[in-house]
Amino acid sequence: MTEEELKKLLADYHNFDDGLVVSFGFFYPVGEPPAAQAILYAKNHSVPGDRWDTVKIIVKDVAELSARWKGNQPNSICAGVHLVKFDDLWCLEIDGVYGEAEDPKSIDEVRQLGDCYATGRDVHAYVGENRQVNLYASLITL
Repeated sequence: MTEEELKKLLADYHNFDDGLVVSFGFFYPVGEPPAAQAILYAKNHSVPGDRWDTVKIIVKDVAELSARWKGNQPNSICAGVHLVKFDDLWCLEIDGVYGEAEDPKSIDEVRQLGDCYATGRDVHAYVGENRQVNLYASLITL
């Protein structure tokens, strides 16, 4: 995805504020380096009505991954999702607090303050056709 498409996604979903993290983890696509995947459930503010979508964000060719959350429960998103680029790596960070509605300024700041993040060489996002959330969703490979 282009940087503009990712910015639009974050704007449409208001950085996923008040959404849910359904799952976060990594997988090994066949013939490719490891990838990280976040499945999020959030309101799409760009369309009329009260439409909530399941959105899958995949970070490909993972360089670093950290998840310091308690399991066995969905996690609500209070501080938003950040998708930022540091040099040649994309960073997907969930719910870290980096000042008043700001993105992290460096990967070192993410390492210090972020509880759930992945860095990698490419990022893709997909909005699920099925508008229902599956709180017991497992990792979905491409």
